[in-house]
Amino acid sequence: MIFKKRSQEIRWANEVNELSWNYRIARTLQAAHATGIFERLGKSAATAATVAAARKLDAAMVENVLIVLAAMGLARRVGERWQLTPKSRATLVSASPLYQGNIVAHSAQVGNFWNDLEQILRGKKEGWILAAKGRPAIRSHRDFILAMHNMAMAGRAAELADRVNVKGRRTLMDIGGGPGSYAMALCERNPRLAATVFDLPETIRIAREMIAQFGMQDRVKTVAGDWNKNEFGRDKDVVLMSNVMHGSASSAEMKLAKAHRALVPGGLLVIQEFLMNAEKTGPLIPALFNVMVGAFSIAEIAERIAAAGFGKIRKSPMPEQVGTTILTAVRQ
Repeated sequence: MIFKKRSQEIRWANEVNELSWNYRIARTLQAAHATGIFERLGKSAATAATVAAARKLDAAMVENVLIVLAAMGLARRVGERWQLTPKSRATLVSASPLYQGNIVAHSAQVGNFWNDLEQILRGKKEGWILAAKGRPAIRSHRDFILAMHNMAMAGRAAELADRVNVKGRRTLMDIGGGPGSYAMALCERNPRLAATVFDLPETIRIAREMIAQFGMQDRVKTVAGDWNKNEFGRDKDVVLMSNVMHGSASSAEMKLAKAHRALVPGGLLVIQEFLMNAEKTGPLIPALFNVMVGAFSIAEIAERIAAAGFGKIRKSPMPEQVGTTILTAVRQ
């Protein structure tokens, strides 16, 4: 029989079909966020025409998009009007503590790379972070930094804090700490710990906003610097490096050497990274990250950590949907 309903091969065919069309969901979410649909409905329920008029959009397409959002559990029709669901109100309205709009915007910007992947495979060299000379940046730095905060607030910071034992330690240096979310989470769990977030000046300005928003100015300080030029301080108990060593082009050896110099003997190195398995056949999230930016295998990064003068290397995977691994090591 040629036409069948069920077989292992048919299941595989449908899985591939689904994978090839998943971008439609992401693009609908990204477009609804970018055009302000969630923010408008966050104020009050409204018809599609009212939303369209407020945001200067096409009313018929707003209606179509709202239907998709309803199917995604992000909108609800009440008579002729539309309203947000508790899920979208908690995550896609900017006033919410668990706002995820920056990661939605960042994922749309990163989409420029994935949309161009065929040409990149064919040898195209122009990068995705900045546009051609004289054109505006493709990627928003603020969206990128706050996207890291969005994800940290969505459980990642708490997961990291659960896996890292800094009991009895007093000083932490967060290298490339972005918005400072992980440093704040570790300080929240460890009342005697004080942290310093080290990053570029434009990032430090955002970190200070976040630190002030959480009222942690007394515990979490900032210092502007460039890891290519500056040392990471001295006499620190802990150095945290979260997602700053993305594969062989990330100057990992230099960063590890500076971390070693910054720590006291017995000091703790904490690394969070997208790391592939020893065979470099997965997991999926690190493998995808490797296509766009780069990723070590666990064995490769462990070798570099040991060569930099660290011992007692231990690993702790984050939840599968996060895709990162926590590595800790002790300065010898």
